[in-house]
Amino acid sequence: MTPPGAGRATGLTLLFDGDDTLWPNNHHFETAIERFVRLVGGGAWTDDAVRDELDRVEEAAWTVRGAGTQAFGHNLVEAAAAIAEPARLPEIEAAIAAIVREMPIGQARPLPGVAATLDELGTRHVLGVVTRGDPAEQWAKIDASGLRGRFRHIEVVRDKDEPTYRRVTAAWALDPARTWMIGNSPRSDIAPARAAGLGAVHIPSASTWRLELADLPVDDPRLLRLESFADLARHF
Repeated sequence: MTPPGAGRATGLTLLFDGDDTLWPNNHHFETAIERFVRLVGGGAWTDDAVRDELDRVEEAAWTVRGAGTQAFGHNLVEAAAAIAEPARLPEIEAAIAAIVREMPIGQARPLPGVAATLDELGTRHVLGVVTRGDPAEQWAKIDASGLRGRFRHIEVVRDKDEPTYRRVTAAWALDPARTWMIGNSPRSDIAPARAAGLGAVHIPSASTWRLELADLPVDDPRLLRLESFADLARHF
């Protein structure tokens, strides 16, 4: 694919996802899920069966509860109610509350290469953040990351869908043809941004939440796939 803006065009707007793009996040949830599986599994409820039930609950709650640890806790409780004997539910719900309470939700150390790459990109382009999740948790991570001052635009959104990207670009008076969304999640960062007319950069992460995975077209001229965050500086 020809790099966007041959000769490294300046004056683009680059929008970044937060979790697992700028800082690690999903591994905290995966650790909590491992504890949940051990808590409620057994007998006919194999580890895979428990995870499948949790996936079903989280898929149904995708646009209902939003994201973040509070929504995650509700999803765990709902999944447990379908798995465990009613007599065990009070004990299980107390254990789930402890699991969620112990998640390090305020930690947001930037991933390797992120700060330096943003510093370089910021000399040529306008930078912004569009991140999904619980507002208090996301703003805490933005502050904890030490990256906040590098961005002109920041918004925490409930959903990352086509209408959200259209609203954000209109609110910030951005030209979709000169705006790129960068993230690790095909479902939230890439597909809806492209549907809204933005370019998109997919930087895969081994930690991407499995419900965020989706097939992407291989012949889209405004979809760029990179191996690492630092590679952005070679293309923009």
